[in-house]
Amino acid sequence: MGLAELLQWNISLFILILSRWTGMIMLAPVFGARGVPGVVKLSLAASLSVIVYPLISATKPAIPIELLPYVAVVIKEVLVGLVIGFVIYTMTAVLTGAGQLIDFQMGFTMGAAIDPVYGVQTPMMGNFQMVLATMLLLATNSDHYLIAAMVKSYAYIPINPSTLSSNITFYAELVAHVFALAIQMALPIFGALLVSDIGVGLLSRTVPQLNIFSVVFPVKIIFGFIILFLSMPFFGEAVSHLFNTNMSWVLELYQGWKQ
Repeated sequence: MGLAELLQWNISLFILILSRWTGMIMLAPVFGARGVPGVVKLSLAASLSVIVYPLISATKPAIPIELLPYVAVVIKEVLVGLVIGFVIYTMTAVLTGAGQLIDFQMGFTMGAAIDPVYGVQTPMMGNFQMVLATMLLLATNSDHYLIAAMVKSYAYIPINPSTLSSNITFYAELVAHVFALAIQMALPIFGALLVSDIGVGLLSRTVPQLNIFSVVFPVKIIFGFIILFLSMPFFGEAVSHLFNTNMSWVLELYQGWKQ
């Protein structure tokens, strides 16, 4: 192989590695937040690609020389990164879903705020839980595990995979798990507020002259914040369990793709 062919092969391989990392960073939590500038995301993807490049080049992956097949491989690598980023993003979906349920029970549904991190309308409790969870993940260096999981993808999904993952059952079960975990995280506060609703209902039957609407909303908000404050010591353990579960989903994706 001449110098020109060697240079072309190395540049082509680096672009393929960069494509997968860019796809993952676009969707993954922390890295893919809307508040992170695009230049920072691209620089992070390029830096990680440079670090991973010697590991991938040692395997000597087959790279097509023709333009159209090479473009198809680039698109395929971007899709691989997007799928991995989507599976990692489900951790954010669980926290947002739990916050939506809490907001609905506390009466904050009409006051949903625009999330400055992701630029979408999110529940206030979901926004609060997401910010707190992000701080915990960064404080415990859990973002390093996200990078390590992405590096591990090359052991299961090589450069230019023969097929793209089409396991519909896995994605259907993933959505079901996201809903189940969101309900589990919101259930303590949701259940406590449901009990308060029953208490307020009994109070209205006992004292019919009481204007129930002037009582129920302040009581639910105050009681909800009290339960939220009491549950804070257990929030870190819940986020840790959620993160470990999310990493097991990523590993399951890799194993299914390899098969």
